[in-house]
Order: sequence, then C-alpha cells, then structure tokens
Amino acid sequence: MYDRARELQTEAESLRSADDLTEAGYTYTLAAHEYAGAATRVFPEPGSQELALRELLKAATCYRIGGDEFRTQNRCDLGILLAEDHFEYINEVGYEEGTFAALRRGAWPEFIGDFRTIAERGDADEAYEQAISIYESAGDFEFVCAEQEHMALTVFVESIRRGLGQDVPEEAPERRGFGYSFSEWVKYKREQLPELLAQLEEQGEWPVG
Repeated sequence: MYDRARELQTEAESLRSADDLTEAGYTYTLAAHEYAGAATRVFPEPGSQELALRELLKAATCYRIGGDEFRTQNRCDLGILLAEDHFEYINEVGYEEGTFAALRRGAWPEFIGDFRTIAERGDADEAYEQAISIYESAGDFEFVCAEQEHMALTVFVESIRRGLGQDVPEEAPERRGFGYSFSEWVKYKREQLPELLAQLEEQGEWPVG
C-alpha cells in the first residue's frame, strides 16, 4: 500500500544528498500526499497520518534551508491542518483516561509545535505545552520511540543533528529516550530544535547522515 510513498521518500533522500533542496522538498511533499491518501482512521493503531506528517516536516525544512518562504509556510500549514484533524478525530472516538493510548494523543500537538517551530511562528510553545499537559495527565511514562508517531518525531530531530555532522549517542532521547519521560522529551526538543534548524539554515545544506 505504501510502495509509491516509499519510492518517493527514497528519491527525496537522493535529491537531498545531491543538495537539490527544492526538488527534495517537492518530492517529500509528494510522498506525504501518498501516505495521507492511504491513511486509515484507527486509534491507537498507526494509520499513516504520522508518516505523511514526517515527510511534510522534511519538506518544510528543505524549503526553509533553500530560502523558499512561501513553501516553507505552506508545508507547515498542511502539516498543522492534518495533525489538527487527526487529533480532533481521536478526541471524538474517545480513549481510556490514564492509559498509554491516552498518552499517545500528545504526539499530534507535538507535530504542530514542530511545524510552528520550522515556520518560526510565535505559538509553537502553546502546542508543546498542550503535548506536555496530555503526557502528564496520562501518567508521563518513560519516553520510548517504539510507536510509529513518536518514531516519526524522533527520527526527524536525529536527521537534523546528523545533517549537521553531530554524533548522536545511543543515550540521546531521539535515539532511545531512556531516562527521559515524555514531557521531558518535549522540553528537550523545544529547547534544541530552534537552534538546530537555525544552524542547518546557516549551513545551507542538509546531508543525509
């Protein structure tokens, strides 16, 4: 079902490696549309919305590095709308309070915070605080990257660090998360991501590490 999306994703990585950020951003966008088109509305099981959002995060980042302000904002808008829609769906179908499923709802405000951070908007903290509130109200378990939505969030941060030539140790939260709670992960990312993106923009390229 996801074959075409994966092909486009691989193509986008190759374009990024060749420093063709405009075409990489476009191809990541196509991959995101493929994933979104195959999405299923099931919670807490993965439905591929998180994969569409992951590709839009990468698309927006490519456009930001390449200086395309319009498409940076546009891809962030697309991602925010998709995340908001799925978050509303989760709230409509319901979940059991205090369970891991309830905690997983926090991924969607996290995505929104990331998109707002890429777009350099002033309300990223509002989304991150919503994610933290959800995590804390559901027990704030030790952070794990095993669920597909959180894998998408952590892989994005790791890919930026690797693109900057940074070593990402095994104990880093974006690798394993051990020793961090979910809310601590968000606080860590909220502090790190703006500077990492600024460094990537200044570098002017995003190597695939």
